[in-house]
Amino acid sequence: MKTSVSFLSINNSFEKTLKLINESKVDFIHVDVADGLLVNNITHFDKSMLDILRKSKKPKEVHLMTLHLRKYIDIFMYLNPEIIIYEFEATTNHNKIIKYLNSKNVKVGIAISPLTDLDLLVPYLKKIDLVLVMAIIPGYGGQKFLPSTIERLKRLEEIKKENNLTFLISIDGGINDNSLNLLNDTKLDRIVAGSYICKSTNFDRQIEKLKF
Repeated sequence: MKTSVSFLSINNSFEKTLKLINESKVDFIHVDVADGLLVNNITHFDKSMLDILRKSKKPKEVHLMTLHLRKYIDIFMYLNPEIIIYEFEATTNHNKIIKYLNSKNVKVGIAISPLTDLDLLVPYLKKIDLVLVMAIIPGYGGQKFLPSTIERLKRLEEIKKENNLTFLISIDGGINDNSLNLLNDTKLDRIVAGSYICKSTNFDRQIEKLKF
C-alpha cells in the first residue's frame, strides 16, 4: 500500500515539515487546496511555498476542494503533480474537467465526500485513475473518522470488481490507530494521513503503521 501525507495540521513550520516529509518513507505529498467556496476552510499558498513543493523530491498529488477548477488546475500544475484530484460536487460537467486534465498530461482523481451518491460516480470510473474516499467532511484536518466509510469502501470495491475497472482506491480523513483497525479488511491502494504523521515526533514510525 502507498502512503501520502497531508500538511493541513502541523506542529513545525511549513519548511521544516516539508523537510521531514522528504526525509521520510512516505510515497506522496498530498497537497490540499481549499478556496472557501466549496468547503469552509481556505488554504493559503504563496510563491515560496509553491517553490518548496515544486522542488520536493516526493511525487505530489493535488486535492482541489474548490469551485473554480480550471483556475486551480492551472495554478497547481506548477508543482508538476502526478495526479490532480477534484471533489465530485465541484462540477456538473465531469467529462469536461476530465478532458481538461487529460490535456495537461496529469492523472485524474475524483474525491467523494461521505454524502456523495456512489451511483452518480459510476459513469466516470472508466475515465479516471483514482477515487479518493473522504472519511470526514472535506475541508479541515483533525476530524474524526466516520465509521460509515467502511461500507462505502466495500461498495466501491464491488463496483470496481463487477465492472473490471482499474482505478485506484484511496482514503483520506481521520486516520489514527483506531480507524486503522477498522480498515484492516479493506482493499486500499493508498492511504492519506495528516496530523497522524505531521503532529507526531517520528514520521516514519507512523508511516509504517499505515502499510497494513
